[in-house]
Amino acid sequence: MRLNSIKWKPLKWWLLAFIVLWFTIWLSSGYLPAQASPNDPAIFKVGGDLVVPESRTVQDAFTIGGDVTVQEGVYVEGDVFAIGGNVQLEENVQVDGDAFAIGGQVIRSETAVINGSEFTFLEHFSNMFQRFGIIGTLYLWNVLFWFVSFVLAAIAGVLLLLLLPGHIDAIAATVQARPFTSLIYGIGGILGLTILAVFLAGSVLGAILLPLLNLAVLLTGLFGGTSICVWLGKRLRNHDQHAYFQQFWVGLVLLFILSFIPIAGGLLISFMAFFGFGATLLARYGTQSADTIPAILDRLEHQPE
Repeated sequence: MRLNSIKWKPLKWWLLAFIVLWFTIWLSSGYLPAQASPNDPAIFKVGGDLVVPESRTVQDAFTIGGDVTVQEGVYVEGDVFAIGGNVQLEENVQVDGDAFAIGGQVIRSETAVINGSEFTFLEHFSNMFQRFGIIGTLYLWNVLFWFVSFVLAAIAGVLLLLLLPGHIDAIAATVQARPFTSLIYGIGGILGLTILAVFLAGSVLGAILLPLLNLAVLLTGLFGGTSICVWLGKRLRNHDQHAYFQQFWVGLVLLFILSFIPIAGGLLISFMAFFGFGATLLARYGTQSADTIPAILDRLEHQPE
């Protein structure tokens, strides 16, 4: 029995949600801390100061929202770091890895040894961490990051609309006509380029191709991001299909407002970026009309009900 569009649309978006959830978990799994074993202990704390007792051997010691104090005679096989606090190394401490602090300082005695690197980041913003807390400071930096990103996106978008308005319109039309296929192309394209970059890294061929690969990703992202803004603007201001600049600004402002939502806003914008990236590849950077693209995964979307 053939599925009709009434049954297909809910099924399609449930499948879409499953794919995105799986992809997000797959990306995030590499950043989850491994559980420490008794023979290879890693000491960490979220919210507050951390003290590593003297004359112990630990794998790593780190904290989020506090200071790390490593007492006398401790041997750290890995790294010591603090986010929103200081790293303090007392007498005869030995760190085989790195010691670094984000929003704080690395303070060590003369007999403390760091075999890796020692560095700090945002050292002069320690008062901000103390005043707003780790969550508040990270949120402020998130807002600053998205503000700079959208300023750059606005400049790039205006240039692309001045130079290649037809190409941007073709990509936006592809997002509208082939949304599911665009998403699959976006996820597959980013995943494939990431794997390719890993294989090329450290090789002579990689030294030549990686800059070109990065440039291709940047251009694809700019085309896709601009097209997504135009597509959103068309959905909200459908009365004038050729007012590209107005549609672009409406879409850009909407995404910027969404960026203020903690975590969910950034995830939603990244999710939209998959559509734009995939549609750019699918439409061959706007050189192919959406009507000429086969409805492979979206063939049931346009069936009559």
